[in-house]
Amino acid sequence: MRKPLGYVIQESTSPIDGSPIVVILTMGSSNRKTGNMCQVWILRADVNPVQAVNTGEDYSICGNCPHRKQADGSRSCYVNVGQAPNSVWKTYQAGKYERDLHALGAREAVKGRKIRWGAYGDPALVNRLTFRVLNNAAAGHTAYTHQWKEPWAQWTAGHMQASCDGMADYLEASSRGFKTFAVIPKNGDSYSGKLCPATAEGSKVTCLTCSLCDGVKADIFVEAHGSGAKYVVPVPTA
Repeated sequence: MRKPLGYVIQESTSPIDGSPIVVILTMGSSNRKTGNMCQVWILRADVNPVQAVNTGEDYSICGNCPHRKQADGSRSCYVNVGQAPNSVWKTYQAGKYERDLHALGAREAVKGRKIRWGAYGDPALVNRLTFRVLNNAAAGHTAYTHQWKEPWAQWTAGHMQASCDGMADYLEASSRGFKTFAVIPKNGDSYSGKLCPATAEGSKVTCLTCSLCDGVKADIFVEAHGSGAKYVVPVPTA
């Protein structure tokens, strides 16, 4: 029997603005940095991700993330939505993913694998029970959320890294019980934790082999990368 391309594990409304969203699990990746992890995508169900970025409708799945496209046209997010997210959305629209809203098939599929929650979109939007069911079956996970200040996202402490954009964020997130993940400007000064091992020069480590970003183990930072890296600037401390 042919294995599914992926699974639709959630169709719901965004707790951010009530718009329709979809959560999709795909089974692998050729990304050198992450390694061959299962990938979870959080997308607008009704809007192509390229359009969503250009119109601001990505707010439904990215919320207050400062790396979204800004009024001046700058966008520091490293994800090129015209590539993998767009392909995943089109495959979903074509009905080619297995519908598995109770995550029973997906649970079997991730056994012995590691999951990257939020290959695109914020994983705090994932149903808490679905998140737990799949993580309990998997061999490990990584996850990051910019929604850690929101009341409805407090359950993510101990499960996801709080994405921080400056020392003030780091201190507040730490006080709330989160391990943190920070993006700093290229050659900038770090203010928390250790450099992501998968991005260290000459490193052969991947997210698959590392898995420090599971919300429990460590505070991690990474230097800005991708086409939007030039838009990541130091955050004033006062």
